[in-house]
Amino acid sequence: MKLIILPFFLFSLISFSSFSNEYSQFNIFLTDEEKFDIWGSYNRGEGAVTSESPDELIYNHTCLFLSINKDNLDIKKGSYERYKKVNKNKLQERVEYLTSKSFDMTDCKLD
Repeated sequence: MKLIILPFFLFSLISFSSFSNEYSQFNIFLTDEEKFDIWGSYNRGEGAVTSESPDELIYNHTCLFLSINKDNLDIKKGSYERYKKVNKNKLQERVEYLTSKSFDMTDCKLD
């Protein structure tokens, strides 16, 4: 019985470790340009994030934008800076609103 269990255990261990390595290669690490594209996709159409959207969606949308490092944007840097400049008050209001709703805004700083 132990002879049957040992190979199964080793096979399982190897399978899980290779699965773990496969998973880590697809770990979600987005570039700042990808973040900006995703953020932008939630500004258009029926699924656009508005002040009437659920708080969790507003939080994700706002933090996604604020997590973008503009220095890592190439052609989209101008669009990012224009939006941030024009909508700085709106972004600040969202941060304050979400903070008042007990959302953790530690990593969502508006500089």
